[in-house]
Amino acid sequence: MLKTKELLDIANKGYPDGFLAMYYDKNGKFCESTGDSLARFIVVELIETFDPKLTDEEQLDSAVRTLERAKQDVQDVINSLQQALVDAVISKANKT
Repeated sequence: MLKTKELLDIANKGYPDGFLAMYYDKNGKFCESTGDSLARFIVVELIETFDPKLTDEEQLDSAVRTLERAKQDVQDVINSLQQALVDAVISKANKT
C-alpha cells in the first residue's frame, strides 16, 4: 500500500525545483514553510485526501481527481479575471 510520503514524493517529482518537499517531513506529515503557496496547497490537498485503505491505483486516481478539481477551480478563476479584463477594456474604449 502506498504511504502518504510516497505519494507526496511522486508528486514532488513533477513540481519545479522539487519544492513540494518543503511542506512535508520524512513521515509525510505537513510542515509549515514559506515561499510557495501553490506547493503548500498541493501538499495539503494530497495529505487531506489520502486514504490508507485504498490500493495504490485507487490512491493515485484519487490524487489525480483531487488536483484535476483544483485545476478546474483555478481555470474558472482565470476565466473570470479574463472576462473582467475584457469588460474593462471595452468600458474604457467606450468612454473615449
